[in-house]
Amino acid sequence: MAVYSNKQKLAAVLNRWVQPAIQQLAGQRLGSLPFLANVEAKIKQTGWVSPMWKIGNELSPMIGGVSSALVEPMILRYLQGLPDEALPELAHNIVSDAIKNGGLSLFEGAIELDVEDLQELQMLLRYNLPIEERDRYEVRTEPMPQGE
Repeated sequence: MAVYSNKQKLAAVLNRWVQPAIQQLAGQRLGSLPFLANVEAKIKQTGWVSPMWKIGNELSPMIGGVSSALVEPMILRYLQGLPDEALPELAHNIVSDAIKNGGLSLFEGAIELDVEDLQELQMLLRYNLPIEERDRYEVRTEPMPQGE
């Protein structure tokens, strides 16, 4: 059995988690490309499909494999500077905090992640990148009482 680093696991989890959004966005973008818009119009003219048919919807399921080849290595590059042993706790903490805050807004609101999306990511992290329980030093904010 192969041994994967936490970086590889986190990149794979994030890639899997964003696949539906990537497919949807890619399908929308593909339909707006002039070449494909012309193909779509010609196919609609034949009467083979309804006027509501979109070529992007046909092509978006194929985007998953293509995006995996692009997205996962890109995520891995961003994770390279982080210590591998810190990633599970870091990822879990970010997702837990976002859930507590009622969601996450990125890129000035261009991407909104609701609690349900984040709970799905939390589940994937729990299954694939569990946190090892360990004792941590508790920082004191007051002096210790005399006699302890």
